Amino acid sequence: MATKAKGGFLLPLLLVGGAVAYFGVDEVEDAVRGALIGEPVVIGVGDEAVMVADDAASMVRKCTTTRVLRQKRCGEVKVVIMDAARMPHITRNISPAWSEGKEHVLTRSGVSRHANYKAACGGFVKKHVDGSCDEYAFASTVQGGIGARTEEVPAREQDCQGGTPAAAYRWQGIRAGDDFLVVISNPHRVAVEPYRGRDIAEDQSTCGS
Repeated sequence: MATKAKGGFLLPLLLVGGAVAYFGVDEVEDAVRGALIGEPVVIGVGDEAVMVADDAASMVRKCTTTRVLRQKRCGEVKVVIMDAARMPHITRNISPAWSEGKEHVLTRSGVSRHANYKAACGGFVKKHVDGSCDEYAFASTVQGGIGARTEEVPAREQDCQGGTPAAAYRWQGIRAGDDFLVVISNPHRVAVEPYRGRDIAEDQSTCGS
C-alpha cells in the first residue's frame, strides 16, 4: 500500500509520475537527470588544485592531484589537462557541461574533427568580433558533435582548446579508441561570466606545448 511519503522516496516518484503526464517524458527525463548529477568538485589547494566532474572525484583523490598534474595520469587512465589560467572561458564551458551530464572520460576519435565541429557549431552565431564557438565534448572525440555544449569564447582560447588535446594525444600516446580523463587546472581562474569580447586569461601564451 502506498502510504510512505514523509522521509521516503515515494512522494518524489509520485510527483515525477504526475509531471510526466503533464509535461511529457523527454522534458521530465532531462530535469530528473539534471537533479541527479553532481556539480564539479575542486580537489587540492593552491597550485595543486584541480576541478573534476563529480563522478571522477574519488578516483582523483586516490591517485592524488600531484600525480595528475605532473604525470598526467590517474592510475591507468591518461589525463588531458585544460588550464583555466590560459582558457578561462573554455573551462567555463566544460564545468557546466559535466553538471549537465556530458562525459568526463572521453574517447579519441579516429576520424577528422571537422565534421563533429560543424555538427556542434555549424549554426552558432557569435556576438563578438573575436569570438569563436567552443564545444564540449571535444570535436576530436567520439562523444563530440551533435549534442555538444557550446558557448562563445575568445578565438585565442579556441586555438588552445584544439591544441591542448592534440599535444596530449601526441606526447601521451593517446590513440584512436583510447579513453582519457579531462581535468581542469587552476580552477580559481575559471570565468564566472560569459565572454564579453575581452580576453581575460591570466596567461595568454600559446597552448599545446
